[in-house]
Amino acid sequence: MNLVPLTGKYFSENLKTEKTMRITFSIAILVIAVILMLFWTPLRDTRSAYALVSFTVTSPVVLYFFRAVTILGSEGFFLVMFSIIFWSYNKALGFFGLVFMPMAIFITSEIPKDMIRLPRPDVRGVTVPTYTFPSGHTSGAVSVWGFLAINFKKRWLWALSIMIIVLVGLSRVMLGYHFPGDVLGGIIAGSVLLVILFGLGSKLEPGILKKYSFPTLLAAAVLIPLVLSFIPAVYAPNLMGYVAGAALGFLLEGKVLNYDPRGNLWQHLLRIIIGLIVIAVVLLELEPILPRAAGLLTFTCFALSTFWVTFLAPLLFVKIGLARKM
Repeated sequence: MNLVPLTGKYFSENLKTEKTMRITFSIAILVIAVILMLFWTPLRDTRSAYALVSFTVTSPVVLYFFRAVTILGSEGFFLVMFSIIFWSYNKALGFFGLVFMPMAIFITSEIPKDMIRLPRPDVRGVTVPTYTFPSGHTSGAVSVWGFLAINFKKRWLWALSIMIIVLVGLSRVMLGYHFPGDVLGGIIAGSVLLVILFGLGSKLEPGILKKYSFPTLLAAAVLIPLVLSFIPAVYAPNLMGYVAGAALGFLLEGKVLNYDPRGNLWQHLLRIIIGLIVIAVVLLELEPILPRAAGLLTFTCFALSTFWVTFLAPLLFVKIGLARKM
């Protein structure tokens, strides 16, 4: 079972460039943290938030632009993106994204929100059943897009990722979901997670999972997320369900299937169409009918969606000739 390698380098394989970018990045995060501390009250001013939302809703072009942009930091978008990557490009990268995305949102947003418990902006027409600090879309965007930029170390991808992160953060304020301070908090939280992930990940011994038996890994894939799903955060069952399903499916896929993501254009298109239709049925049709308090059922529903991505869909693709085994 191959996983995405986590190196200690964040920006470039060139040591001089890496050092320069690390200093620049550290200064930027420090400046953001200082601004957040010094201007905490103004950055959480409801009147300013309402004024920004008023500007947005009076311009249909601006409104639809920010509605589109904010999707780029949502778990639904990341689920689709990493599912497509898994099916048609790189299984290890797709799997890592399917596990890292919900864990990142859980660690950098859901847990802090439930601990800090700050209310969202009092904007008419905007209702979200969670607290506000830090912004989950922003921390998720920093974590996921930052992970991709670090993984590939391409200047154009770094530029694209930074642009998306800035726009997603701005959209959360302009649409009335967050105060500016929430967005800055999300940037800091996501950045810290990336530093820890790649810093510690680079020290892990290659092939560390081979030390454990297959039944042990299967049990851990389900039980660890299941236990974490009982942490009192609104979306804990959803996010941990994603993790459990992806991990369980990836283990089984590597053991009994060894699916090859390569194929021709039509095979890729049909995989994406069939795969996403099933995800939509599971999450858009089944999940809404579950009671809000039904944590275990919610966990199972979301686990089923990523189990489909990493095992059931590849198995179907092989059976109907849209893919082959390696």
